[in-house]
Amino acid sequence: MTLFIIVYMLALCCYLYTRNAENKRMRALNKYLMATMYLVWAIYWFFRKYTFASYHPLLIAALIFAWLGDVFLVFDFGRGGDFFLAGNVCFILYEQIVMVDHGKTFGDFAWTFIVVALMLAVFIFLCGKYPERFKLGKMRWPMTFYLSSIFMHGITGLAMALLLPGTSYVMMGIGSLLFMISDMILTTYKFVLGQEKWLVRANSLTYFTGLLLIVLAMSLV
Repeated sequence: MTLFIIVYMLALCCYLYTRNAENKRMRALNKYLMATMYLVWAIYWFFRKYTFASYHPLLIAALIFAWLGDVFLVFDFGRGGDFFLAGNVCFILYEQIVMVDHGKTFGDFAWTFIVVALMLAVFIFLCGKYPERFKLGKMRWPMTFYLSSIFMHGITGLAMALLLPGTSYVMMGIGSLLFMISDMILTTYKFVLGQEKWLVRANSLTYFTGLLLIVLAMSLV
């Protein structure tokens, strides 16, 4: 595990440089390396600790969709977003089932829906109030739909971290929260602040750190 973390973090440090470099091939290879690392690690621990006759394949499906999102996002923003949307749905279902499986009821995490509704309401209000600042255009409603999934993913992860004991659930929950923050940063970069390059580095840092925490949590369950 230590070696995996070291190699992964070294690759992430390299990506923070190549993310804004002109060599797109190097950037893509760097990203694909990290994406493949987190997916292979997850699959390895799945076969060591889990079975297909359970709800845990949902987590592997979520990570496969995230991997596909990473692959396609480099050259097709829309298609990459579709895969991430599917991944978010799988993450949400998985984390909710985990909480129920550990004795929690829907009422224990019903507040997550209220928080997500409020976050979406703020986003929709800002887009309508400041269209010159939030330059989404025709992407306004598709992005609202996508953000509903990533908000739900992140806040459900937060609920799991708060409600369930154990390092693994806290790690996975924080990882999901970082995943959500990374997409909020990417949305800000794409549609609000434009060419602020530090934002894409912040997006990469929070995203790949979040995925690292999620897959490491699998080895601790």
